[in-house]
Amino acid sequence: MKTMVLQLRRRFWRTLLASTFAASIVCVPISTTAQVRGTTDVADVSSRLSELTRRLNAKPLDATVVEESRAFGVELLDTSRFEDAVRLFAAFRLAVPTDPAGFYGGALALFNLRRINEAEVLARTAVEKAQAFSPPKSSNRDAAMKAPKTFASVADSLVLLGVVLAVKGDDAGALAAVTGAVALAPGNYDAQFALGRALYGTGDPAGAARAFRAAVSLKPTDARTRFFLASSLERAGDDAAALVAYRELLAVAPTAAEGHLGVGVLLVKHTGDDLNEGIRELEKALAINERLYEGQVALGRAFIKTGRVADSIAPLKRAVELAPDNPEPHYQLAIAYRRLGQKEAADAESAIVKKIHAARRASSVARSDETAPTRRP
Repeated sequence: MKTMVLQLRRRFWRTLLASTFAASIVCVPISTTAQVRGTTDVADVSSRLSELTRRLNAKPLDATVVEESRAFGVELLDTSRFEDAVRLFAAFRLAVPTDPAGFYGGALALFNLRRINEAEVLARTAVEKAQAFSPPKSSNRDAAMKAPKTFASVADSLVLLGVVLAVKGDDAGALAAVTGAVALAPGNYDAQFALGRALYGTGDPAGAARAFRAAVSLKPTDARTRFFLASSLERAGDDAAALVAYRELLAVAPTAAEGHLGVGVLLVKHTGDDLNEGIRELEKALAINERLYEGQVALGRAFIKTGRVADSIAPLKRAVELAPDNPEPHYQLAIAYRRLGQKEAADAESAIVKKIHAARRASSVARSDETAPTRRP
């Protein structure tokens, strides 16, 4: 799996957690990646796919083709050849309808092709098949070694179903699925990570933090998981634990902009040395990724707080560029200009704040009118 860069805006939590976990399962479960051996040249894929499809369709079924097809299907997923994976796993399901791998692999491929409803159907079936499936002993030792031992397990299938439901906005269904996965396999990293995402989606950041902490214990060097742990703790109101978690994130990934941002945002709430350290951390975060809206706003506010009002203008203006419809940087600019004695500029920023709020109220009323029940004629 490719390492994800932690250049993400923490204010888009629902989208952030759903999309990031989806990216973690986009090919194969993380625990299985290392078990895939060998690579397939692009020129060989078509012929290999045709050969395996022919053998899967043959009667009687070749005893070794099941393991070979499963391993090749994982390679197709791992190399993002999702259309080919759809074809292979469709043939696999017809040949071995009791094996959950065909349904699980097909669901993964369809999910990555954004065919979400089809993926849900196969994911649900994968759960059912996995619960009833007892894999036969392989007669091909090499193929058996290539086939991931956890591919299409009940826990993996529940995790995938949970991800699909989360993307569809069914937080309750996603939570039920991944809770079941953790109950079956508490040592499954993907399950713990998905549980954290689902708990956050249902409004339980403290519970999410517990799940992310379990995931961190399973993959202690994974910066993304440490970021979600720290951010969940922060959202749960446990600033002290969040600060520790952000510092631990930086110990693992010193160049993670989100780690410096988290430490900075928490420290600038204070005064004295903490405030000054917080400013330095925010500056480090923005040196790595200057598009961090929250970092620009927090730095501007911190400069105003320390009396460095003139220094606040640049980051607050950059925040306006990044999020022009957000009133906060305009509000802070109005404060800064007023303290600098620039009344006209301050009044102009205040007027923008009022305009944004008025537009939001009008939009809210319009949405309410659209969803209001209509009277029957």
